[in-house]
Amino acid sequence: MSLSITTKKYGGGDDSWLGSRHAVDNAQTGTLDAAAFASAADGLVKSGTPVKAQGGKFVPAGADAPTGFVLGDHSVKDGDDTAAIVWHGLIVVENLPVEGFTVPADKGAFTYVGGTAAGEEA
Repeated sequence: MSLSITTKKYGGGDDSWLGSRHAVDNAQTGTLDAAAFASAADGLVKSGTPVKAQGGKFVPAGADAPTGFVLGDHSVKDGDDTAAIVWHGLIVVENLPVEGFTVPADKGAFTYVGGTAAGEEA
């Protein structure tokens, strides 16, 4: 049994990808699958990371249309973490923390500002 003190920081991060605060109050709680984010720098999933639901958890959306976007920075260095997931709202594409995000053809409940849409040239 370890009695060492562990400090964990919650929230924070760059939320400039949010076009408005509208969706923040309606964010749903979800579990980030640490194994799926193994390539995240320092185990940090940054605010604005596009995610999709898979197997009861959230994983990187990759080229798929996102189910939502992570609100706040979250560490998955020590395993799965609970996060707020924005599932609708206005997204500022150029401020997302991922390279080469393409606005999906099926935008779902999101409105995207800037960026390249599926099927368009950059």
